[in-house]
This record gives sequence, C-alpha cells and structure tokens, in this order.
Amino acid sequence: MQGSSLLLAFAATEIVASFMPGPAVLTVASIALSGSLRGMAGAVAGINATNLLWYVMVGVGLIALVHSFPLAFVLLRWIGTAYLLWLGIQTWRHPAHLSMREGQQRKGFTRGFASAAAVQISNPKALVFFTVFLPPFIDLHRPVAPQLVTLAIIGISIEVIALCCYGLLAYHVGKLVLPPRTESWIARGSGAILIAIALAMALSRTL
Repeated sequence: MQGSSLLLAFAATEIVASFMPGPAVLTVASIALSGSLRGMAGAVAGINATNLLWYVMVGVGLIALVHSFPLAFVLLRWIGTAYLLWLGIQTWRHPAHLSMREGQQRKGFTRGFASAAAVQISNPKALVFFTVFLPPFIDLHRPVAPQLVTLAIIGISIEVIALCCYGLLAYHVGKLVLPPRTESWIARGSGAILIAIALAMALSRTL
C-alpha cells in the first residue's frame, strides 16, 4: 500500500479502534454521566492532548529509526501488521461491554482534562498502541515527518468525534447498555474490518 491507500487504511482502522469501548471512552462517558458537559469537553481535550504527545514522542523515535536502522523499521512494520491482525481476532472473539452508573460529583473542564490526561498517559496499552500501530502506515519512499503529521490529524480528529459521540449519548441517555447479541455483532464486524486491513497490508508487501 502507498499514499492514499495507507491513509484510508489508517482512517478505517482508527475508526474501529476509537469506537471500541476502552479507558478513554469509559472516562469521557463516566464524566458525562455526572451531568457535566464542561467536564466531558475537558476529558476529550485531555485525552487528545495526551495522544498528541504520544504522536510527537513516537514520531521522533520513528524518524530516527528510519534513518539509522531502516531494516529494523521494516521489521517493526511487520510486527505492527501482526498486532493489527491479533487485535482484529481478539475483537471478534471478545465483545467489549460498556456499562456505567451515574456519578454523584460533577467535574469542570480543568478536572475533566486532568483526570482524562492522567488515564491516557498512565495507560501502558497506549504506548504499545502508538509504537506498534503507526509504523505499518508509513511509506518509506516518502518523507516520514509529513506523514506523521497527517496521521496525527486524522487520528485525533476521529478520536474527538468518537469520544464526543459516546459522551453526548451518555449525557442524554444516562447509560450505555447494548444487548449481548448486538454487542456480539458489533464485535464481529469490527474484528472483521481489522483482520481484512491487516491481511491486505501484508499481501501488498509480498507482491
């Protein structure tokens, strides 16, 4: 894959990843459940400010790796593709459950920002996600820095939309509970998308 194909694959993968309930979604939705839209907005901002920090830190490392150890970067891309395939299989097999109760204390923008940033920066899966997730979507035949900027813009934009959707839904509905059958179908659909993307990327490098 090259150019626009990589960007489309990244966007599709990011959509699936962003809408799968996880620590970021739970943090935003739990604050929204307390009835604080300002706190929710702060949480969305905090998570994505931390994501931007991850992009910068990981990006600097990737640029250095490309220039100093190109073969190591190629290996990292294959590891990332394998991780994407594993993530798809796990998503297919294990539906994520999102069930929360209304909190008693409302948080303002600052507290929402701080608590969400703390969750994201302390999440060990975030480091694994960014360090392993980005390399498969980098084209070695083009400058790396502009690609990372583009990926960051796409990733953060999708993340903001996903978190706002969950947060607003939690704010208005009061709880997010899906029937087990619906959760299973969502998980299988999301997993199938991730598996297909991983296989397509692997196939494109062997042809």
